[in-house]
Amino acid sequence: MTTPAFPNGFDSWQKTHFEVVEVLCYIRELDEEKQPKNFSEMIDRTATKEMYELALNLTNKYEEQSQGHKTERSLFDEIEEFVWTEVKG
Repeated sequence: MTTPAFPNGFDSWQKTHFEVVEVLCYIRELDEEKQPKNFSEMIDRTATKEMYELALNLTNKYEEQSQGHKTERSLFDEIEEFVWTEVKG
C-alpha cells in the first residue's frame, strides 16, 4: 500500500480517510443497479485488500487535490461527490 504523504497534515488525512470509508460503505449499501460497475465487483461485505487500497488511494488523491483549498460545504459532502466521481470513472 502507498504510504500517505499527509500534504494537509495527519489530522486532515485522518478525517478525510474516515469520510471516504463512510461514502464507500454507503455506496456498498445501495441496490446493485445503482452502483458503479467497477465498484460492484468489490461488493463483499468484509473489507478486502482491494477495498483497503481503494480507500487509501482515494484519501491520498483527495488530500493532494484539496491542498490549500477551502471547502464551502461540509467535508462529507465534498468527499461524497469526489468518491462518486472516482468510482464511476
